[in-house]
Amino acid sequence: MPRRAWRLRVEDILAPIERIHRYIAGMTYDDFCADERTADAVIRHIEIIGEAARHVPSNVQARHLHVPWRHMRDMRNALIHDYADVSLSIAWDTAQHDLPPLVPLITEMLRVEP
Repeated sequence: MPRRAWRLRVEDILAPIERIHRYIAGMTYDDFCADERTADAVIRHIEIIGEAARHVPSNVQARHLHVPWRHMRDMRNALIHDYADVSLSIAWDTAQHDLPPLVPLITEMLRVEP
């Protein structure tokens, strides 16, 4: 199977962020916790973000140290491997506070990279 280009992997970070934003728009934390499908979808898309970050080559990551590559990978690993202990509050906080600032960082990265 051919490897996907790193630019596609970076786009695979943006698309889930946009979906998560749509999924939780207008929700409160209590709404989020009560909506199992939305919580599952948000968690799954956070996993996708981390998986995509894992496949961005280290030389590209090194040129963009302002992007929290390791944090994205670590979050994915925690969600995948510690699935029984996934905290909805951490997923909510990630969706609300950690993901939105990534959009301009990733967008700028795609703009400046050849």
